[in-house]
Amino acid sequence: MNSAASPAPVFSPALPALTAMDARLLRLLDAVLDEVHLARAAARVGLPLPAAASALERCRQLLRDPLLEDGGTQMRLTATAQALREPLRLALAGGTEAAQATVTQRVRILMPDYPAQVVAHALYQALAADAPSPDLEFQTWLGDADAVARLERGQTDLVLGSAAPTGQVRGREVLQERCVAVMRRDHPAAHALTLARWLSYPHLQIACHDTLNRMIDEQIAMQGLRRRIGMVVPNFLMVPALLQGSDLIAVMPMHCVPAATAAHPVALACLRPPLPLEAPPLRLLQHRRHAEDASVTLVAQVLERIVRQRFDGR
Repeated sequence: MNSAASPAPVFSPALPALTAMDARLLRLLDAVLDEVHLARAAARVGLPLPAAASALERCRQLLRDPLLEDGGTQMRLTATAQALREPLRLALAGGTEAAQATVTQRVRILMPDYPAQVVAHALYQALAADAPSPDLEFQTWLGDADAVARLERGQTDLVLGSAAPTGQVRGREVLQERCVAVMRRDHPAAHALTLARWLSYPHLQIACHDTLNRMIDEQIAMQGLRRRIGMVVPNFLMVPALLQGSDLIAVMPMHCVPAATAAHPVALACLRPPLPLEAPPLRLLQHRRHAEDASVTLVAQVLERIVRQRFDGR
């Protein structure tokens, strides 16, 4: 009895590499196979040409094949690229949902205005060098307690702050800070900052640093003393001008004291606080739900490197 032979399944030695690609790489590869032209493929998926070229190079590395070759008057697909059409179609049809489940398109970040003002541009530039790269959203910082709560509720992806890991929130220390008492350089207490003199002047409290504020108040209360809060501000960016024009004194992590530049000279004195006060370390926190998320992991790694480069040793 004769029977029709079943078609042999298509197999490409490059097929396993498709599983290492996220949804955006797969979409670019699909466009390249259709257009056989990088610029047209980039326009089709909405990528700038340099970013598309970087993404295509990543595909070539994973697949170990150039994918496009010189055909004389125009480019043509390599044999490996031609063999990828059906596996790629199946990957896009059946694997896109799974890929998107572990690749975040936009990474949401929570951190105070300092260090955000220093690291945001460097973070964007570093990520833009690789393609495809996730979008970034810097959210409004309302303190460590709020940041951890939002991380637990899934309302943010990464937190750079002073809160300690707890429950499903894991973290690592990226910077061991030191506290400084900050005031204008010609402040009456700038040359002899005793505990009594420190408490005799009004203090400027930065509300967004709730962890440090609590530590200061606990230290003062343990000695049966109290301080006068002359002004409360929501963020660090307001601090320099207020200190320069008053007798206010602030206590803040050293990395939050803006460095002087020619355009923005900062005539501030930074002294050791007159009480045993250690700044809480700066930690990078994320929820365990993002343990396998390639985008969150990438942003966390780049962010940690930038923080260490910009602030370590200050």
